[in-house]
Amino acid sequence: MRDPKRDFLDELLTVLRVGAGRRHRIAAEVSDHLTDLIEEERRHGARPEEAAERAVARFGDPRALAAEFNADLARHSLGRAAWALTGCVTVAFAAAGLPLNGAPPARPWPSPAVFYAVPELLVQLAIVGGLNALFLTVVAPRLRGAALAGRPAALAGRNLAAATLALIPVAVVAAGNLTGSVPFAERLPLAVLTVGFPLAGCAALRAAGRASWLASPRDDENVLDVIAAVCRASAGRVPYADLVLRTVSSGWRTACRRAPRLMRWLDLRHHPWRAAATVSVAAGIGLKTPDLLIGDLDPIAAVIEAATVYTCFAALGGLLGLRGGRAGDESEPEHAPLVTT
Repeated sequence: MRDPKRDFLDELLTVLRVGAGRRHRIAAEVSDHLTDLIEEERRHGARPEEAAERAVARFGDPRALAAEFNADLARHSLGRAAWALTGCVTVAFAAAGLPLNGAPPARPWPSPAVFYAVPELLVQLAIVGGLNALFLTVVAPRLRGAALAGRPAALAGRNLAAATLALIPVAVVAAGNLTGSVPFAERLPLAVLTVGFPLAGCAALRAAGRASWLASPRDDENVLDVIAAVCRASAGRVPYADLVLRTVSSGWRTACRRAPRLMRWLDLRHHPWRAAATVSVAAGIGLKTPDLLIGDLDPIAAVIEAATVYTCFAALGGLLGLRGGRAGDESEPEHAPLVTT
C-alpha cells in the first residue's frame, strides 16, 4: 500500500544537502509534524490513507521545504565563515604590522623581502574580501531586514574564496617564521594565524560552495543596490544618518551639475572599470603624498599601492557584480550610486 508520508520524507531527504546529523533531526521533526496533521485529519473523519494525503498536501512541496533548509544552512555557513575569516584577517594585519614597527628579526623565512612584502600586500586584499563578505552576510541582512539570497550571496561566497586565497601565502610565511629568530610578540599572532587559518579557510571555501544554494529570481541586484538599501534603512534608525545620506546625495547631484563629464567618468554604475582605474591611480599617488611632499616619491611603491587598490576594486566590482552600461549610454549619473537606486 502506498504511504504518502513515507514518500514525502523520501523525496525531502533526496534533495537535502545537509549533514547526517542535521538530516536525522529534520526528518524526525517533519515526521512528527506530519503525524500531527494526519491525526488532525482523522479526527475530522478522514480515512487513514486519505488523511495522510491531505496532511502531505497541507505540508507543501517537499523540494521547496528542502530548499528552505538548504538555504538556512548556507546562510549560517556564510555568516560563520565571514566572522572566522575576518578574525584571521585581523590577526594577519597585526602580524604584518608588528615587524614594520619593531626591530627586524635576525633571519626571517624565506627572506626579508618576502617576510615584509607578502603580508603587507596580500593582507590588504584579504581585508577587502573579508569585510565585503561580513557586510553582505551579517550587516546588510540585519539592517535592511531581508534574508541573504541571490547574487549578494554568490558575491559573498566569492569574496570569502578570494580572501582565503590571498591569506594562503601569508599563512605559509607565518608558519615558516615560528622560530626563535622572531621576537615573541611577533610570533604570537603568527602562531594564531598558523593554527586558525586552516579552520577558517576550510569553512570559508565550504561556505562559498554553499552560496549557490541561495538562488533567487532577483538576479539583477548588485552590491550597489545592497549598499543603497542599507543606507536607506540606516537613515531611519541611526541618529544623523538621514542627514548624512541627504548631504551625500545632494553633494553628488551638485557635482553632476557642475562637472558632468568628470562625474560621468567616475560613475560606477555606467563605467565601473574606468572609475576603478582612475581612483586606483589617484590612491596610489595619494597614499604616497607624504613622500611626494618631501620630494622622495617612490614610483614602484606608488604603482604597487595603485595595483592593490585596483585589485580591491576587482573584488568590489567584478566579483560583486558591478556592470557597465550599454554601449553608447551617455546619460548623466544623476543619482549618487551608493545611496540611491
